[in-house]
Amino acid sequence: MGAAMRRLEDPRLLRGQATFIEDLELPRQLHVAFARGEYPHARLRTIRVADALQVAGVVSVATAYDLGARRIPAVVPHPALRPCGQPILADGAVRYVGEPIAVVAAETRATAEDGAAAVQVDYEPLQPVPSAEAAVEFSAPVLHQQLGDNLAGSFDVRVGDPEGAFAAADRVVRGRFYVQRYSGMPLEARGVAAVWDAGRNRLTLWTSTQWPHTVREALAKLLELPEQAIRVIAPDVGGGFGIKQDVYPEEVVIALLARRLGRPVKWVESRREHLCTAVHAREQWHDMQLAVRNDGTILGMRADVLSDQGAYTRSLGILCPSLTAAGLPGPYRFHNYQCHVRVALTNKAPAAAYRGAGQPEAVFATERVVDRVAQELGLDPADVRRRNFISPEEFPWEVGTESAQTPVVYDSGNYAEGLDRVLDLGHYADWRKRQKAEPERWLGIGLGAYVMLTGLGPHESSLLRVDPSGELLLVTGASPHGQGTATALAQIVASQLDIAPSAVTVLHGDTDAIPFGVGTYASRNAVVAGNAAHAAARAVRAKAFALAAHLLEVEQADLELSEGGIHVRGAPHRRITLGQLSAAAAPGKPLPEGMPPGLEATHYFLAPRATFASGVHLAVVEVDRETLAVRILEYAVVSDAGPLINPVIVDGQIVGGVAQGIGGALYEELTYDEQANFLSQSLMDYCMPSAGQIPPIAVAHVYTPSPLNPLGVKGLGEGGAMAPPAAIANAVEDALHSAGVRIDRTPLTPTRLAALLRRG
Repeated sequence: MGAAMRRLEDPRLLRGQATFIEDLELPRQLHVAFARGEYPHARLRTIRVADALQVAGVVSVATAYDLGARRIPAVVPHPALRPCGQPILADGAVRYVGEPIAVVAAETRATAEDGAAAVQVDYEPLQPVPSAEAAVEFSAPVLHQQLGDNLAGSFDVRVGDPEGAFAAADRVVRGRFYVQRYSGMPLEARGVAAVWDAGRNRLTLWTSTQWPHTVREALAKLLELPEQAIRVIAPDVGGGFGIKQDVYPEEVVIALLARRLGRPVKWVESRREHLCTAVHAREQWHDMQLAVRNDGTILGMRADVLSDQGAYTRSLGILCPSLTAAGLPGPYRFHNYQCHVRVALTNKAPAAAYRGAGQPEAVFATERVVDRVAQELGLDPADVRRRNFISPEEFPWEVGTESAQTPVVYDSGNYAEGLDRVLDLGHYADWRKRQKAEPERWLGIGLGAYVMLTGLGPHESSLLRVDPSGELLLVTGASPHGQGTATALAQIVASQLDIAPSAVTVLHGDTDAIPFGVGTYASRNAVVAGNAAHAAARAVRAKAFALAAHLLEVEQADLELSEGGIHVRGAPHRRITLGQLSAAAAPGKPLPEGMPPGLEATHYFLAPRATFASGVHLAVVEVDRETLAVRILEYAVVSDAGPLINPVIVDGQIVGGVAQGIGGALYEELTYDEQANFLSQSLMDYCMPSAGQIPPIAVAHVYTPSPLNPLGVKGLGEGGAMAPPAAIANAVEDALHSAGVRIDRTPLTPTRLAALLRRG
C-alpha cells in the first residue's frame, strides 16, 4: 500500500496476450452489421429487406417489427425523468443520424455490411430540432409526442436564501458559458458477442462494458429472463472513459439475435459508428450569476442550466445534468444557491457520461464566473479563490444538494493548501512578472479549482481465496478498463497478508464469478472495490490466525505474520504458510469449532455516502499573434485524493485526464449543422490532440484522508479531466484581456479566437 510499483497488468497487454471482443472466435459465429438512419429526423414509411436477404452469405435481417418494441431502461432513476428511452431498433421514426433501423447477420463481416447497405428505407423527412436552444422554443416540433414538449426532464435545486444573498450583495457578476459536445475515443471501439444455449435456456454475452452486472440486470428485464440465466463477460476492455458505462441498443439486439438464430453472433463497432452513435457528452449552456461583496466574498449563486440530451435517454437517464446542478457550488463557502435545469431533446445522438460526467461542465461554468469576479473587482484570481474556499475546520461541509440520490457532503479537504501548492509548482508569481515585463506577448495564466464526487455506491464486492500453492485469487465486481485496478487491489491485499502483490491474481468482468457487483465509473474503484478487498483480506487474515493457532497449539496473541506465513513469536521454525493453511482448511480437515471450510472470505463494501476529492489546476498559455494558435507553456496540478495506493498509477491517471481535458479545451467537437446533420463522421473531422500538443505536466499532492472508509482513500481517475477547460479558458481570456476578448465557450480554436478578436 503506497508503493510506486509498475502495473502487474502491463506485461500481458504489451505482449499482445490480451483478449478483446475482436479476438473472440466462436464456433459457427455470424457477423452483424446495422442499417442506420441517414436523416436526423424522419418518419419510417417502409423498410424493405428483400434485397438484403438476396446478398450471398446473409442469414437474417431483422427490424423492430421482428424483435419487438423494447426500450433501454433507466438504471439511474431521477424524479424528473420523463419517458423518452431509446428503442433498440428505430420504431416508426428515426431521431438522429446513425440510429439503428435494421440488423443483418451474415457469414462474414463484409457480407453483413453489404447486406446492411442493401436494406432499403423509405423516409418521410421531418423538421429537425438541431440544438437545445431550438428545442425549448415555443414553435419547435415535438420529438416525442407523448411528452408534449422537448424536455426529458426539468427540475430545480434550492439551498438557503438566495434572494436574501442577492439583495445583500454589492454587485452581481454574470456570465453565460457553453461547453461543446465531445466525447472519449478509446482505442478499442465497442463490441458485443453472444451465444444462446437452447438446452439450458441460458445466454452468455461478451461486451466491452464498464459494468457487466448492470448489463445483466438490464438484459434480464428486456429479455424477460432471470438474472441467473444470463452470464455477462467483459473481457479486456481497451479504454472506456464513461463511454462504455451505458446499456446500448446493440447489446440487447445481439442477445435477441443469438436466441432467435441459434448461432453465436458478433458485432464490432466501426470508428464511424462510434462517432455517430456511442455516447456523446458535455454539451450544456450555463447562465451564471454570483452575488458578491466588493472585497470578493461570494454570498450566493444562481444558475440556469440547459443540457442537450440528444434524441433519447438511455440507462443513465438525466444523471449528468443532475451532477452539474449538484456540483456548481464547487469548493466555495456559501449556502445560498438556486439552479434551474432543463434537459432538452434534440436530433442528435444520445448524451451520457464522459470522464467526470457532468462535473467538468460545472467546474467550467463556476471557475469562469469566479474569474469574472476577479476581473470586475480588479483582484487577483488566486486571492478571490482563497478568500472563498471552505476551510479545513469546516468539514464535513453540507452543500445542501443531492447527486444520484446521494446528499452532497464534502467529507474532508484542504483547498487553500492545494491552491498554495499549485501556485508554487506552476511558478505563478514568476509568470505574472513576465506577463507585465513582456506586454508584446499574449501571455495568460489561468486557474481551475474543483471538488469531485467519487466512490459512488451503493456497494462493491470482493471474494478472496487462498490456494494451497500459496497464490491468492481476488474476484472483484469492479470492471476496469485501463486504470491499473488489478495492481492496486493486489497491493491492498498484499499489505494485509505480507506477501508480494504479484502473488495475487485479480479476476474481474464476469458475472458468474461473483453474484453481485456494480462496475467501474465515478472514480469509485479505490474507494469501494479497494475497501471491499481490504475487508476481505482482513477476514482471511483473521481466519488464518485462528486456524494457525489451532494447528500450532498456541494462542493467537503468540503468533506473527510475515512473508506469507504465520509463525510463533520467538520460534520462527514453528511456521505454517498461507498455502499450508489453505490445504488445512479443506472440507473434512479438523478445523476449530464453528469454522467453515476454505481459507477465503467475501465482502460487500457499502458506500451510502460519496467521498469528495479535490484539486487545483494552473495553466500558462501563449496565443500566437499571427496564427492565433494556443500553446500551453506550463501546466501544474495539485490533487487531493487522500492516501495513495500506487503513486505511479495516480500520476498516470492525472496526466491522461489532463490530456483529455486539453482536447476539450482546444480541439475536440462533435459538430452538427443547422439541420442536425452530423458532420464529425471520421477522425479527419474530429480533431484530437497528439503527444505534440500535450505539455509536460507537473503533479503534486495534498493528503486529507476520508473518514468514510478504513483506507481513507478518495477516487481520482476523473480528476485530471475536471479542470483543464476552465483553467485554459481562464488563461486565454487573461492573455487576450487587453484586446477586449471574453471567452464564453470551448473549444478555443484559432477560427473562434479570430471571430472574438474581430468582435472585441
